[in-house]
Amino acid sequence: MSSWLAYLLRNKTLGNVLCTSESVKRQICVRWPLNASWRRPSCFALYELLLVHKRKLLSHLSAFFLLSRPLNGLITALSVGIGALTTDQIPAWPAILLAALSAALINGAGNAFNDLMDIEVDRINRPLRPLPSGRLSPSAARMQSLLLALAGCALAFWLSLWHGLIALVVVALLAVYSISLKNSLLWGNVLVAFVGAIAFPYGALAAGDIGRSWIPALFAFLFHLGREIVKDIEDVAGDQIRGERTLPLCWGRTQAAVLAAFVYLLLVGFTWMPFFAGLYGALYALALLPVHALVGYVLWQLYRRRAVLADDRLGRLLKVGMFLGLVAIVVGEAVFALG
Repeated sequence: MSSWLAYLLRNKTLGNVLCTSESVKRQICVRWPLNASWRRPSCFALYELLLVHKRKLLSHLSAFFLLSRPLNGLITALSVGIGALTTDQIPAWPAILLAALSAALINGAGNAFNDLMDIEVDRINRPLRPLPSGRLSPSAARMQSLLLALAGCALAFWLSLWHGLIALVVVALLAVYSISLKNSLLWGNVLVAFVGAIAFPYGALAAGDIGRSWIPALFAFLFHLGREIVKDIEDVAGDQIRGERTLPLCWGRTQAAVLAAFVYLLLVGFTWMPFFAGLYGALYALALLPVHALVGYVLWQLYRRRAVLADDRLGRLLKVGMFLGLVAIVVGEAVFALG
């Protein structure tokens, strides 16, 4: 391997242009020490240098992407769209898309800020996340959270004054949750559930009225509330080290699991209400079956493991259940529109 790159990297001007990372620069200089052979450039050596930069850049980009939890953002955007479908107005899709984008950006800002506040706990509970793994610095996460929040609020105010005010309230609530309310007993779980539920009226308002957005909103509130309790059970190890006052730590894992089971039983009962009220038809009832099966499996796992959870599998599985529930509501709205 020719060592002309080491010479270029030691040169103040060329080195700064070719390699802005001091750590990468040192690695290359060690591998290719300066000697007389630098005058014979190697295209392969230049290609390897570019590969180093490419890997580093892709690592940073993936860390930025994962920090905002894109699946959560996608679910939030879909929630806004589903809320718009529950109205009796003709959808104004440009406004709905703006509302969905602003909600997804604010959701990403909240997730990034929450990870920033939880970096020490995540070193134990989720060590592969971008911040505890070291792929992203806290200052970069702070800037990302701020920019996403500003962009989301700007789009919301562009849409309407009411959307802008709702966006500001949600951003404030997410910040309060991450800073202090997360340590409170159950109130943090209720706040997260409320923020998840408000996406549906937010989307319906973009379409013209509130409509039947209360159906997906109440479904989302109960689903998120139960899932937050399950996630607290999963995070007992890290939360105990940090000294947080979560439900499983104050009441015990078993009592927390009983409360989660009660919330999900309420959810199952509520999901039948639109069917028996004559709003949604038989296809909606069929679409509910996978949701109920998944909830039943999660509750069975909580009982079988005695609420001792060593990973976040159930929390991730419940995220799939939330998506299936939204699909069922879309089916119900389609039946309502046709009927």
